[in-house]
Amino acid sequence: MRNHMRAAGAEPRPATDNRGASYGGGRVVMAVFWVCAVYFTYTAFVDFVTFSNQPIGPRVLSLIAALGYILIAISITHNGRRMRIIGWTALLVELAGVLSTGIMGLGVADIGAIRNVWANFGAGYYYAPLILPVIGLVWIWFTNPRRIVEIAESFDRK
Repeated sequence: MRNHMRAAGAEPRPATDNRGASYGGGRVVMAVFWVCAVYFTYTAFVDFVTFSNQPIGPRVLSLIAALGYILIAISITHNGRRMRIIGWTALLVELAGVLSTGIMGLGVADIGAIRNVWANFGAGYYYAPLILPVIGLVWIWFTNPRRIVEIAESFDRK
């Protein structure tokens, strides 16, 4: 239908993104997520290989959590529509994981003996696994291009 409305011989314009590169908070958030993702993955892999005498469940859970942070770092860096959905999902899974594992471990005395990214609300990692998903969720919410355009258009209408 839209083709009938175009003038004869008029070529459709390709969609272009004229936004400049982010040099402020976006780069800091991306760098923090990448550094933490690499660190969590490294420690989870080293713990998985080194501590073979400990139960395998927490070690596998730590690897899964670390891979989740890599997925989050990729989704925050990419910032496409599908990657934002993947990022939302991964951030919510990470937040639910650290909260549920922390709550379940409240009554367990030996939980600190097994190193895990999510154990004790991420206390072994300076609570970064608890804080980072919140920062990521806030960042993805406030940097949503669709939301930013809707706010800008509402100001233009006034």
